[in-house]
Amino acid sequence: MRHLFNRMKTVIYTIAAVSVLLGVLSILDKNNDFSLTQRENVHKFGATYMTMNNPFFEVINETIRATVESNGDILITRDPALDAVRQTQQIYDLIDEGVEAIFIAPVDFEEIIPAVEYGRKKGIKIIFVDTEIYDESLADCIVVSDNYHAGVLCAEYLLQKEAEGKILIFEHSTTKSSNDRVEGFADTIAGNGNFEIVDRLEYAGQLEIAMPLMIEELKKGEDFDTVFCINDVGALGVMAALKDYGRLDDIAVLGVDGAPEAKAMIKEKIMLATSAQYPSEIGQSAVDQLYNMIEGRSVEKKIKVSVNLISEENIDEFSTKGWQ
Repeated sequence: MRHLFNRMKTVIYTIAAVSVLLGVLSILDKNNDFSLTQRENVHKFGATYMTMNNPFFEVINETIRATVESNGDILITRDPALDAVRQTQQIYDLIDEGVEAIFIAPVDFEEIIPAVEYGRKKGIKIIFVDTEIYDESLADCIVVSDNYHAGVLCAEYLLQKEAEGKILIFEHSTTKSSNDRVEGFADTIAGNGNFEIVDRLEYAGQLEIAMPLMIEELKKGEDFDTVFCINDVGALGVMAALKDYGRLDDIAVLGVDGAPEAKAMIKEKIMLATSAQYPSEIGQSAVDQLYNMIEGRSVEKKIKVSVNLISEENIDEFSTKGWQ
């Protein structure tokens, strides 16, 4: 078990290094004169996800990039680092750089509306990935996991495995994907008097926020026996804190993503379950729909990618060395 937690620490440092590298690569992209080196009529696209401090978005981005570059086109990726104001400016900057389309996973949908509206007036295609939006008229295409069902699956499994529970929820309420997951979870346990949500904590979907939040709850002596996190990054932070306090054996942890580290924890019977997403499928569907738009083919306005529960019962069907 120790090596799994060492891996979690390594993940934190690796994520930081990747973020720096992506920033450097973005600068290089911005400074290159692509017109001198690429074919005529090259297409240039932009992408800004809520944070690159999460391997899930790296997989989506690299899937999109692989198809874009195989077509001789260009993808410029920006990292807002969970800053909605920065993401808004990045959208304006990408528009100024002449992109034809932007892939967006919004930090805060309400904050970026003016920039999105400006882009659409300029004829730029807007494709939302990972998280749904509250005004779908602002999107040319939306590609997301079935986030509500992800919450339902975790709750159903908890009800199956436990007779009762006092639950902490770790959420990111400025994103619709998080709200949908929490709603699916809460709706499923509603009406069962043996289960109670005792608190909901904001952690922006980040490991480095989830861990100290969990430590604070443990120090306060709060009465809970279950934690549901809206992503596996948060679940890993929670489990690291529980390990430090010797509470891993008596507190069940559930997450959403199907991240390799989470699957390893399930295999070791440390984590209860995760609702697995398919980031490669999200990225591929999003970029396929973009090229459909460009080439005048029919486009699916909204695509929901299925999720599946991973638990001790089926963990051997999944690899712990990568995403599904």
